[in-house]
Amino acid sequence: MGNSTEGVAFSLNDSRFQSSPGEVMAELREKCPVHFSEVPSAYFTISRGNDVMNALRDEMTWSSIYGPGLAYNKSGDGVLVSSDPPEHTRERLAISRIFQPSAINKMEDDIRSLTNQLIDGFGEKNACDLIKDYAMPIPLTVMCWLLGTPIEDIDRFRRWVLPMAEAVAYSGGREASDEVRLAYSNFFEYFGSHITKRANTLSSGAMVPDDLLTQLLTVERGNERLTHKEILGFCQFLLVAGSATTTLLIGNAVYRLLEFPEQMQKLQKKKDLLPNVIEESLRYDAPVHGLFRTNTCPVTLHNVDIPSNSKVYMMFGSANRDSDLWEDPDEFNISRKLDDLKRHTAFGVGTHYCLGAPLARLEATIALQTLLTRLPSMSLNGTPKNVKAEVLNGFEELPVSWGDRPK
Repeated sequence: MGNSTEGVAFSLNDSRFQSSPGEVMAELREKCPVHFSEVPSAYFTISRGNDVMNALRDEMTWSSIYGPGLAYNKSGDGVLVSSDPPEHTRERLAISRIFQPSAINKMEDDIRSLTNQLIDGFGEKNACDLIKDYAMPIPLTVMCWLLGTPIEDIDRFRRWVLPMAEAVAYSGGREASDEVRLAYSNFFEYFGSHITKRANTLSSGAMVPDDLLTQLLTVERGNERLTHKEILGFCQFLLVAGSATTTLLIGNAVYRLLEFPEQMQKLQKKKDLLPNVIEESLRYDAPVHGLFRTNTCPVTLHNVDIPSNSKVYMMFGSANRDSDLWEDPDEFNISRKLDDLKRHTAFGVGTHYCLGAPLARLEATIALQTLLTRLPSMSLNGTPKNVKAEVLNGFEELPVSWGDRPK
């Protein structure tokens, strides 16, 4: 447990935070809006909504160059979440075309077909683990489409994604544990070979898929192309950020609709509330509790001195529950105005706003539409298991059942 400041004991690996994040975040906002912890290593946490949003917009003060995790990455050794403008701007432009609405919308039919195939696979069963059997395969399959890897390798990717996400909250980073090291080692071996093969095919003049990996290998920034190391970093970032968070979003949204049946009834009566469900889920249960920045100069906030080059945790999830920004913030309410809901910080704020947000929204929307259509009697069927990665918020297992065969 972290150092107690003004009566609040907090660290990311505190079991109480993992089981009751909303309760702990409320205590931090009220009693200790800038909290210092020494577990597992020194860092500060910012929890009030306006403070979080102001800091995320001020990249001159709150830099990303040492990475989004507790460990200090080597400056210039990362991509997107580990870089500042102008480098970040160049990197973002390198992959932005694949995430344009026109490109995303072309995937809609394929994603819808995928969700129906997964439910077809339940056959005569009337129960499943919604995460393992549905919410996880959807974004992982989409990542396979984007990166040109065989769908059959999804099981490998499952084993790597969460350990790599866990590393964000460890002071040792990629060296934090044997499980984390193995996940990274396997990832780098697999994707290193995959990228090299695609690059060789391109060099030979043979036809290649017009996917994200080809774009990464051919895009130019000025007169330079991305290095092998940079492309490998993009793939790792996309696999983790583009799959784990969407899996959690789907699971969290389903869980709250089943936990609060009056909200499910609202949705069933008015299907056009589905976008509200997605945004309210992102607000109420941000899939990522937060990420780290590093301040480039000394900062004093709420009478707390934060020395230069400190790791500072920007708590997205807490900002989304701040009563200064939200009316009845601890109420899950899909009737909130959609434009207001989109002010949440679950996808970040400012330059680092999540490039894949439109894709995550599309995947989650189609996933819920298919479930509501084909498994309308779905209910909880046991105790969910929380995800292990401390910076993530959601479920590793979510048992559900239904009374009738899938329609």
